[in-house]
Amino acid sequence: MSSAQWNDVSAALIVTVEQAIQQVDDELRTASLSIHAHPELCWNEHHAHDVLTALMEKHGFNVERHAYGLQTAWKATYEVGKGERTIGFNSEMDALSGIGHACGHNLIAISGCAAAIGVASALRQHRIPGKVVLLGTPAEEGGGGKVKLLDAGAYDGMSACLMVHPGTGGHGSGSATSTAIVGFDVTYHGKGAHAGGAPEKGVNALDAAVSAYVNLSVLRQQVPGTHRIQGVIAGSENWSANVIPSEARLKYGVRTPTARELMEVVPRVINCFKAGALSSGCSYEISVNHVSLDLQPCTTMEAFYQEHCKSRWGAEGYLSPGRSATSASTDFGDVTYRLPGLHPMFLLPNALGGEYPHSGSYAGVAKGPEAHQAALKAASAIAVVGARVIVDDGFASDTTSAWRKQMDDIQAEETRQNIEQLLKPFQFGNACKVTGEVPL
Repeated sequence: MSSAQWNDVSAALIVTVEQAIQQVDDELRTASLSIHAHPELCWNEHHAHDVLTALMEKHGFNVERHAYGLQTAWKATYEVGKGERTIGFNSEMDALSGIGHACGHNLIAISGCAAAIGVASALRQHRIPGKVVLLGTPAEEGGGGKVKLLDAGAYDGMSACLMVHPGTGGHGSGSATSTAIVGFDVTYHGKGAHAGGAPEKGVNALDAAVSAYVNLSVLRQQVPGTHRIQGVIAGSENWSANVIPSEARLKYGVRTPTARELMEVVPRVINCFKAGALSSGCSYEISVNHVSLDLQPCTTMEAFYQEHCKSRWGAEGYLSPGRSATSASTDFGDVTYRLPGLHPMFLLPNALGGEYPHSGSYAGVAKGPEAHQAALKAASAIAVVGARVIVDDGFASDTTSAWRKQMDDIQAEETRQNIEQLLKPFQFGNACKVTGEVPL
């Protein structure tokens, strides 16, 4: 179908998408509240897996549970005829330790379902050939679930993939970027001894961790203000004030606006880890627990998303600003390096008290009815973008061309390979260990 033909049918398709989502509003609300009431950490989203797969199966999707060798991943597919293109959506499910769904993944989960159901309904009712694939993606919070799904081929064949994410307070939605991140686990091994009776016989692992922590705190002054080096010292549950600690751990994340910038700062961070061991005489283990690339929204889909939101809801004060930059990170960034992607943020009308993702109070906001309606509005918007990718040949071609140019401009493939090479000693993607011995 040409772009001119899209203009002729788009109004009817939009109505169909919105009506389909409206018809499952109550079911989506029930699913969201159920997931919210049963927060599950990464790789343990069993309840969410069961709730969402049952929902999609009920609405005519072919559902593959425990997909791609991952117990809590799933895939829901709906196909009409034999179309040229496939549109993908994502449903995240995992919660945060101690604060539950304070990132609103219950909303992300049902947004993906809503968008997929909306597009499937449009294809069916208007007899348009095409395929919709919804992936249940586990372990966004530090587990890199989408990276594993990418490597397993879950995104193969998609013309584009979209998802939405809740943000701070307000009324509106717009495109956003996110930072690249490398997560490190570091363990220092020393030698225990009586802290009062024979301290000279000990090798203090906590000293190694503290030294590295201080080095990294100083390093923060020498990196650009857009970079983030954050971490904590762990292991205190095994410590006693009168015993030299024989083991201490660090957990760190390094974020930069682009993946290329990781290449500059990560070696300096690793040297700080090693310096802590050298100064204290400890041995050490450094492992990479996850890596996510920066988010690269496809400019063609981004522009149409903004245009649609303005034309559809602008009169009621719905804001649709241009692209915003966040210092958060997501494994969906890796998806945008492999195929055209879009990851808008939507504002929550009931988050006007300063609540924001990953704050303790945000979990309460994420279960509110206002947040639910905001999620469905954003879901309908990405559904319309997805439908256009399937229906409009020119738009689909422009989407692919724009994405390829973006990837060329940032030297995406070279950057991916360089990061893999940089982290190869740590067995990139497998959280294996590099061990160092520092002689006394």
